[in-house]
Amino acid sequence: MPEYLSPGVYVEEVDAGPRPIAGVSTSTAGMVGVTQRGPTTGKPKLVTNFLEYQTTFGGFLPEPDPALRDAWAENPAEGGRWWLFPLAVKGFFDNGGQRLYVKRVVSGDAEAASGTVGAGLVSAVTQDAAAGATSLQLAHLAGFTGTDDVTVVRGSDDVEIGQATITAYNAATGRVTLAAGLTAEVKAARGDYVQKGPRDATPSVRFSASSPGSWGKAVQVRISPSVSASLPVLPEPNEGALFVTALAADAAKDSATIDVNAVPGLDPGPLPDDVWILINNRRFQVTVGAPADGRVTLTLTGTTTHAPWQTGLTVRRVRRASAGAGPELRVSGSSRLYEGAVAQLDTGDQLSGLTVVSIGPDDVVTFDADTPELVFETARVRLIESTVDTRFADPGGGSVTETFRNLRLAGDAPGTVAGTLASQSRLVRAAGLAGLSTDPAKFPTPGTGSWLTLADDGSDAFEGLTVADFVGTDGGSGKRTGIVALEDIDEIAICAVPGVWAGTVESALVTHCEQLKDRFAVLDPQDGLDIEGIQAFREPFDTKYAALYYPWLVVNDPSTGQFVEAPPSGHVIGIYARTDTERGVHKAPANAVIRGIRLTDGIAQDVTKRHQDLLNPRGINALRFFPGLGQRVWGARTLSSDTSWKYVNVRRLFLFLEESIDEGTQWVVFEPNDEPLWALVRQTVANFLTTVWRTGALAGTTADEAFFVHCDRSTMTDDDIANGRLICVIGVAPVFPAEFVIFRIQQKTREPQLV
Repeated sequence: MPEYLSPGVYVEEVDAGPRPIAGVSTSTAGMVGVTQRGPTTGKPKLVTNFLEYQTTFGGFLPEPDPALRDAWAENPAEGGRWWLFPLAVKGFFDNGGQRLYVKRVVSGDAEAASGTVGAGLVSAVTQDAAAGATSLQLAHLAGFTGTDDVTVVRGSDDVEIGQATITAYNAATGRVTLAAGLTAEVKAARGDYVQKGPRDATPSVRFSASSPGSWGKAVQVRISPSVSASLPVLPEPNEGALFVTALAADAAKDSATIDVNAVPGLDPGPLPDDVWILINNRRFQVTVGAPADGRVTLTLTGTTTHAPWQTGLTVRRVRRASAGAGPELRVSGSSRLYEGAVAQLDTGDQLSGLTVVSIGPDDVVTFDADTPELVFETARVRLIESTVDTRFADPGGGSVTETFRNLRLAGDAPGTVAGTLASQSRLVRAAGLAGLSTDPAKFPTPGTGSWLTLADDGSDAFEGLTVADFVGTDGGSGKRTGIVALEDIDEIAICAVPGVWAGTVESALVTHCEQLKDRFAVLDPQDGLDIEGIQAFREPFDTKYAALYYPWLVVNDPSTGQFVEAPPSGHVIGIYARTDTERGVHKAPANAVIRGIRLTDGIAQDVTKRHQDLLNPRGINALRFFPGLGQRVWGARTLSSDTSWKYVNVRRLFLFLEESIDEGTQWVVFEPNDEPLWALVRQTVANFLTTVWRTGALAGTTADEAFFVHCDRSTMTDDDIANGRLICVIGVAPVFPAEFVIFRIQQKTREPQLV
């Protein structure tokens, strides 16, 4: 209890009254099945619509080769048509499902597609240029010096289309000037690029698809150097003030004396002997004469190749950033750099590659090599890192593209190529190899072109797929596979393995639901069964945690445009979710229209009333067609022999109540086990059940008729209390579905009227 040790006013918060219980969701589904691609590790992934499913797990699957297809489809005991899983997912969303957790199943022999890159320096052309053009727009200039001999290559087939010499550059825009005109047209759209020097085939980085499967052979990846930061160089501290003036007269001599207007009120301060100015973006060393009559005299040394200058041009003093060649420079924003960072120093007429050794006080950066003799405050230090682009063209339609910028090349920590792709990319993973170099001139580059296609190893190995892959293994949280992985998601309330009727798999799914006691399974029968066949299929099951629906449905496969038979579980679970959302979990998920199937003959086999007279008592829910009413779910029974739990909605209502009370009363644990707590528990549960009763989920004209809650000395003994047990007894009256609607009609004889 609180302490009061000194005089004063104390404000305290006191809990009073029962705590509310929030009803848990009952419409969240979980499915396990084979997908085109997608993660195979970690917890099941949530998708909220079919487009999101396709983005994460790919599109529809083709039917396997006949031998493999028949090995599964013709096996009545341990078979299935697992390649229909995407159609079941589509059926779930077509019928009103909103939240679905998917766990991908893969063969133990499946492999991810991969490929390696060597080293070299290439830069993509980003703007078309006609034959004869004397400039090119490049994606980057990392690794270049500013005066380079390069090869121009056609990207579509990696054929050389010309040689060029770079004579000048603009590092900020990536545009370079060439010594002579291009000999052929250059196009950005076909992937044309320039290459400096030869390529080294020694593997530097291995890229692999993010998950196993042949889908990865359609993945392409490109890695290129890029500028993550452009930092200005700071002048030497003793360089004096900066002045900007304008030319007042022409000058056309190699060594000229130019009078310029002084900036009013600006004292240039003490100036060193070594003074430089900029005119027309060209540097000149000058001698500064003493100011007289508001003017400054500048005497240029060296040739004035741009003379004559016109009156009014800007004359700007540029200060030196170093006293001479050396490994140190003061760099503004040096905190963006780090030890080992690859940098490029741009002095305006030369590009130099450097590596950061250390960063000291006052923004002093030490590099691994000397900088040029003349470095001015107009110079920039550019941090060179990596950009990774990925792209994937789905054969079933659609595409995925990704771009990751500002990545360090080496290592696997966050912010590196390997670390970022592992945590963020849906398509690609990376690993550095022995040939990896951070030198931009030896940057990771494919043997040809600028894009690498992951053409090696990718295999689905469907021939190695077994029922054990669907059942899964328990490696702990986040490391479970198959059906076992659904345990990682507490929100799942309905689950299925669509298209798989293998006894081992469906038994594992039922066991999963019975052990967790917070979810319900929908099972699929084998396709093509007749009435006797479906009754035989149902015989091994006796569980109140699962339901069986018959027959299969006829749907359109968008990948082929053909109608195919699909398992009913995906569509039925969608109807469960729709009914829960629109009416509540207490409403039987039956007499509901099945969406997403063929408009006529959307049910694979006709089920008549006489057929259902045999099926319904055995807990087999029929899917039927009614003229004028469409194609509907016409059954709501579980697979239980216990008549108390024969209805799906009653079983799922109790799952909802149990899970909601369980999650909503966790605060009770370790509270003092006495009368005040018991009263609080009674009121908490009663308030929740009153809300449930008002929604129509419980029978009774009053709350007292609908439920009772006992938590007192009548439910607990002294031994229970001494052993830390709080026992609350709850009774509810569920609403049962009107499965048989009976109208009794009789003839009535008209009574004569007496006058």
